Amino acid sequence: MRSAVGDRSNRVGVDFLQIDSQVALTFSGIALKTSDPEKKNRTTRTARRAHDAIVRLRTDIELNQVETDKLEANLQRLKSELQRLGESF
Repeated sequence: MRSAVGDRSNRVGVDFLQIDSQVALTFSGIALKTSDPEKKNRTTRTARRAHDAIVRLRTDIELNQVETDKLEANLQRLKSELQRLGESF
């Protein structure tokens, strides 16, 4: 059983993962739509760093089933978009 501080900390972590996944999808979407090679490269790198951070940090955060499902869906979409942008996993 976690303390109140632990519960709040976990909630912040859950919120961070969800928000970061949305931000990463925004960057990958920008990268997919731009014709500017520099902007495409920069936004792809930003989205990939966010993806990698989410994957790394989520192991320390407890998510309920709804949160897990939403985060997994975002990560799958993000991974697919990054692969379309030339990233390999």
